[in-house]
Amino acid sequence: MSIKLFVNTLFISFITFIIPLTLEAHPLDLVFSGHTQAIHSVAYSPDGKILATYSDDTTIRLWNPNSGQLFRVIDTFHGAGLDFSPDGSILASGGGNEKGINLWNPETGELLRVLNGNHTFIGNIAFSPIGDIFASGSRDGQIDIWNPKTGKLIRSWKAGNIDGLSYSADGSLLASGEYKDNSVNVWNVNTGALIHNFNGSGHGIFDIAFSSEDFTLAAVGWGAIDIWDANTGINKRSIKKDSGRILFCVDISQDGRILATGKDDGKISLWDMNTGSLIQNLKVDNIEIYDIVISPDGNTLTSVGNDDLIRHWNITPADDLVIPEIPNVFMDDNVNTWVEDFDEPNLNSWTTLEHQRDRASWEITDGKLEVNTQPFCRDRLNLGDELAQETNTTLEFTAFPIDLEQLRVKLKVNSTDNAFAGIFIGKKPDSLFVRQFKNTYLFGNHTIGNPDNLTFNAAPSIGYNINEIDVIFDRGHFYLFSEGKYISDFKESSIDKINYVGIATFVDRCSENAFAILDDFEISGPNIPNNGPVKVEPQENLNDEKIDIKDAWIENFSDTELKSWKQPKHQIDNNRSTWKPKDGVLDVWIEPLQHHALFQTYILEFVGFEIKTKTVNVKMDVLEAVNSNVGFIIGQRTPDGNIYRRTYDILQSGIWGPPAFKGQDPKVNFGPLKNIEIDFNNGHFELLSEGEHILEFDEPNIPYIDVLGIIAYTSEVPLSHFVVDNFIISNVANQNNQNLNVEAKGKATILWGELKNK
Repeated sequence: MSIKLFVNTLFISFITFIIPLTLEAHPLDLVFSGHTQAIHSVAYSPDGKILATYSDDTTIRLWNPNSGQLFRVIDTFHGAGLDFSPDGSILASGGGNEKGINLWNPETGELLRVLNGNHTFIGNIAFSPIGDIFASGSRDGQIDIWNPKTGKLIRSWKAGNIDGLSYSADGSLLASGEYKDNSVNVWNVNTGALIHNFNGSGHGIFDIAFSSEDFTLAAVGWGAIDIWDANTGINKRSIKKDSGRILFCVDISQDGRILATGKDDGKISLWDMNTGSLIQNLKVDNIEIYDIVISPDGNTLTSVGNDDLIRHWNITPADDLVIPEIPNVFMDDNVNTWVEDFDEPNLNSWTTLEHQRDRASWEITDGKLEVNTQPFCRDRLNLGDELAQETNTTLEFTAFPIDLEQLRVKLKVNSTDNAFAGIFIGKKPDSLFVRQFKNTYLFGNHTIGNPDNLTFNAAPSIGYNINEIDVIFDRGHFYLFSEGKYISDFKESSIDKINYVGIATFVDRCSENAFAILDDFEISGPNIPNNGPVKVEPQENLNDEKIDIKDAWIENFSDTELKSWKQPKHQIDNNRSTWKPKDGVLDVWIEPLQHHALFQTYILEFVGFEIKTKTVNVKMDVLEAVNSNVGFIIGQRTPDGNIYRRTYDILQSGIWGPPAFKGQDPKVNFGPLKNIEIDFNNGHFELLSEGEHILEFDEPNIPYIDVLGIIAYTSEVPLSHFVVDNFIISNVANQNNQNLNVEAKGKATILWGELKNK
């Protein structure tokens, strides 16, 4: 392999979890020294008796892999790429910038033949398992097929910027990685015809490897591992891991059970090829891993990198653990099952949580659930295309209360286009809009864990591609099956019961919309209601809200329009904010400016009736606040209509005074408060929360109030969102003794000073 130099990147950690294949934990077994510069390539002879390394010091060194004894040094060119012929009689090395390929006798060190490819840097060599041909790849994108015995060039074709060559087990296919195009090409060796072109899920392709057991092909790049069936073209698994790190190299054990990857941070990861589960990490500090190879017997892994040492690791597999079976309690014929076939035209048993404002739609068509998701990405950087919270959409299941120690949930994923889809299951979070997956796992058709991979408590991450998701929770233990086949399992001590279940989708790439078709959502287990569907009707009883509305105006946001409010001010012309009553609350989304603005303000001014009063009491409940500071705007206008100079912003976590009176600004930070109450009396402000006094101050420049509304501040954040409810105005001293009629199109119609239920 050749050197790749990239910028420092963000490290993201993940939780380790239980998998069926384990390795005995051994420290570093042997370290060989002898080279004087960085080492780019390492290869085993087929019988495992010779280890070859290729270094920047322009030598190839041959070692006894068991003892570390150096028995031969071959002086050659500065280059990369090593491979042994299947019978071990030839060692081929790429000539780097010398544009040649050298064939050596590994027993004697004799140079058998020099092949002049006449191309730029040759850094990739791969022998066919059949043994009568080998391939070379150059940086200018040329693939050459050679006869090593005669030196004859058999065939050539153009492939792109090559980084990685590998033959299939039967020698019929040759795969090449293209680091600039982020793709893997699969070629017919006999004709040079392109059979498949696969796109990697990371950035760039730095190495590839075929399994010696079948047509499984693995590729690594920047932050991702992809596994395909090169015979059918199906993506078997994508593992997005440490999106800010570069995976330089990959190898697969001879028995096809273990996949190994090496990274730029010195970490070597071992993966179970059957499940995609992480088995073990091996670590060398302050080293970039350039190449790795697993010994033919599968007991040892050898790594080289940007120092002059060769490291041997013992990775002897332990006995396989027993693969878990579906617990008997879920196989009982008498177990209750709730099935959603999506045959009803409406989602009456679900609560929609739209984490993208109006960017997601859930629709039942022909007995299936169709989900369309428009991502919020714009021109912002998303490392490795790992998506932040605003690209997720969730549909929460609410047909009946769930609080169970044992639960099974299934979902069919009929098709996806640029989307991941699956089941979220766990404990209901404190906030539906702040890291809703913090205590909840997402079991998707491609991943387990949190689609917001920038969190440090992200769930276990494995990659696979399944059409039926079958999740079992059994007293803190999660199992994932698909069509009766075991995939993975792990324990989560922080989740003792399940009370939060639903469906989630999120986009794969920021530049495109996502689409998914889902079917047959099924919940089973002991202690749940009988077969559904269950109809859930919202309760419209105002008295249940326990709010004192005597002599008050209350806005419950139960209408679909804000008829008693003016439109949001500031940036509304750019369509960066939406203020919308939804499910009886005011739901507000704010997109930040992409320019460097210190503060970005949005105001919704109340105009239900004209207020000019020396006394007023205003209340509001803040249910959610993400990347927002939300509260009241209260004060008076200047003669020119400016609402800032003589107006205070009473926010959930601070008070901002009028800009023209900065010396009067209380400059107090607190909170965040969930219940905000302001009592104004002839220039005296008092802030309370849930009846408790927070602070008070006098403002002689505001003897009366004639401006009242809701305000929010956001800075340069990915997306801002808040939810408020129960905006209540009371204790108004009517200056003109007028009977102010206010028509609120909500749960109640209110005449000033008198409540009439609808």
